[in-house]
Amino acid sequence: MNYAERRRAWIKSRREKRKAARHARIRRQVFRGALLLFVMVLGTMGFCQLPWSLTDIDNDIVVRGNLYTPTEQIKKCLSATCLYVPVYRLDPARIEKSLEEFAPVKRAYVRRYGLPRPRLVVDVIEEFPWASLTSSPEAKPHAVIAESGRLIPVARFPNYPRPALTVCGSRALSMESDDVKQWGTWIGYIEAQTSETVSNLDIRRPYDVRVKTTSTQFRLGVPDTTLTHRLGRLASIMPEVKKYGDQIEYVDLALDNNVPLKLSREKVQEARRKGPIASSDRRSKEPI
Repeated sequence: MNYAERRRAWIKSRREKRKAARHARIRRQVFRGALLLFVMVLGTMGFCQLPWSLTDIDNDIVVRGNLYTPTEQIKKCLSATCLYVPVYRLDPARIEKSLEEFAPVKRAYVRRYGLPRPRLVVDVIEEFPWASLTSSPEAKPHAVIAESGRLIPVARFPNYPRPALTVCGSRALSMESDDVKQWGTWIGYIEAQTSETVSNLDIRRPYDVRVKTTSTQFRLGVPDTTLTHRLGRLASIMPEVKKYGDQIEYVDLALDNNVPLKLSREKVQEARRKGPIASSDRRSKEPI
């Protein structure tokens, strides 16, 4: 075989290889196109035929993490906007925002599922209760102050816990998380120095705030930046306060220079009738 024949054979083999590669490429493109068309038809039939909507409020909506907020209230809120609507058309962010309008709900997280059946899963994080709110020491709590300062009405959420700490204030009381944190610090400071539990915080008069522990009442005055310094004197005066027992009406911590003890006239007279007190010439209000 001369050079010309070898050249023609080589050109022919190259032509056959290019033709085979082109046919293989065409077959792959046809297969891909058919597969894509099949997936599109299957997806269209799935969206048209499968039940993507939530129809059963009891089984298609799952609520988790709610300890105090009734599940029925949450599902009732969701039923107005989520039932009979395809899950792919639901907006989780909007649903979460509507659930966070409930007073006990701090955060809400919503997830949508299409398979094996359409359903909505709601995870709830609730507010931590800090104190019960009353209008007077004798009245029953009408709301609960959460850790964030949000007021949770007892009438709407009767299952929400009512802490032992009671705050006396107006029904329109407004507190922020920083206020709750600051008062929590002051209350913890009082309990640590007196070895007594704070049961009542009266803030109805901002200039005459009072705190009641297990056996003693303290007049704090104005809760300003000097209150921490004024509370620092509790540890040194508590031994003297203990001597008077229940004869003390309140301990006045509103002053910067001294700490007067306001004695109850009725208790003092009763103690005098029963027996002499430690010093017969004590006045009704004695500074320490």
